Amino acid sequence: MNNFSADLLHQFDRDETPDGVVIRYGRSTGRGDPDDLDLLSSEERGRVAAFRDPLRSVHFATAHAGVRRSLAGILGCDPAEIRFGRHPCAGCGRARHGRPYIDRPRTRWEFSLSRSGPHWVCAAAEGVRVGVDLERVRPMDVSSLAPGVLSAGERRHLGEVPPEFRPAEFLRCWTRKEAVVKASGIGIEAELGAIDVTPGQACAEVNHKVPGCEFGTWSVTDLPARADLISAVAVPACS
Repeated sequence: MNNFSADLLHQFDRDETPDGVVIRYGRSTGRGDPDDLDLLSSEERGRVAAFRDPLRSVHFATAHAGVRRSLAGILGCDPAEIRFGRHPCAGCGRARHGRPYIDRPRTRWEFSLSRSGPHWVCAAAEGVRVGVDLERVRPMDVSSLAPGVLSAGERRHLGEVPPEFRPAEFLRCWTRKEAVVKASGIGIEAELGAIDVTPGQACAEVNHKVPGCEFGTWSVTDLPARADLISAVAVPACS
């Protein structure tokens, strides 16, 4: 995954992701494309228009159009025909930040999207809950963030990492947690510090049970990324 061209849609090799999970990655050039806007729903175009920062607006449109094109290739339909919905959040019951789903065409495929600046990643799986997260490595005050986000075991692990690598390792824990809570459907209501993602292992089983979800154990895997990006994908451990 070293070639980050503007229009890249990359599918990882099967041995890099859980069985049956398709990963697509892309990057915005920062220049708006009318073809992207044409693919979006009225709700998505409304969100594009609501951004005060034009660059963030373009990044959003590029990612959502890219996801539509990726899913259309899987579903065998036109990207503009796809309609999305959201399940109620398992924590608060509101749909605004619940787990997304494909409302049309009718399908068993599940998907998850994550964006960080110009970069985006989409994970899709047929009949399997899936969550994905992507973060750009950046300077941060890990010491102030860790107590509210990391478990005791994760904080011990972070303390053993050289200081210059701690932001990346913190984000490695973060992306794993976000991938798990996205798959479970609880979103921002999750208590991240209660979820231990075993950062010392490349692929870990994570205990996380929420109301309305039949799964309580998740398999979380780091995805290949370039030096300044961290990403992870989660699926039910029993799938």
